[in-house]
Amino acid sequence: MTPLTEYLTEQEQIEILKSWIKQYTPVILTGVIIAAIGIFGWRYWQEREAKILNHASSVYEEMLMVRSQNNTQATLVQAEKLFKHYPKTVYGQFAAFMLARDAVLQHHYPEAEKQLQWVLDHSNIASFRQIARLRLARVQIAEQKPDVALKTLETIEDKNFNGLTEEIRGDAYYAMKNMTLARQSYQQALTDLPNAEVTRPLLQMKYDNITTQS
Repeated sequence: MTPLTEYLTEQEQIEILKSWIKQYTPVILTGVIIAAIGIFGWRYWQEREAKILNHASSVYEEMLMVRSQNNTQATLVQAEKLFKHYPKTVYGQFAAFMLARDAVLQHHYPEAEKQLQWVLDHSNIASFRQIARLRLARVQIAEQKPDVALKTLETIEDKNFNGLTEEIRGDAYYAMKNMTLARQSYQQALTDLPNAEVTRPLLQMKYDNITTQS
């Protein structure tokens, strides 16, 4: 009780309580309803996302199975299902990366570009887009389009890939016979990739080779 209500009669306090309930009940009920809708909506969204991922996972597993059997046509059919129905899932993007890799191994560079561009257009994961961008630049260099590759590398969404970006940039400059900029890019890549056990030895060879030529 507040000091004011201590001087009110019991009936007066009851009337004040009734008035308060009448005044604020709609507001309270509205808040409860909004909260309930929010909780229901969140749960519905979670359940829907889980179903989508489960379905996409099943299609992707089927794709892997037929791919292991060297069934190219069936692999493409499953991949198209992922692209059409589940483009925003990681499974759709995994499929595009896989098809791009297969295309590169077969020297079908336009197809590889198409798949990597698809990832750039559909993925909402910055690291995926950056990986796609790096691989796309490598394909463009293989197609003897190093100037296009350099434009591709201008956008950086994930700085964790700075070292690889600089290495590929160096490859593009090397293809353009610009040894000065190639050496600078390789040197920066060596700085940004101090502990890369797999990529550093090859990168060091590139740098040493170009330094020897200079």
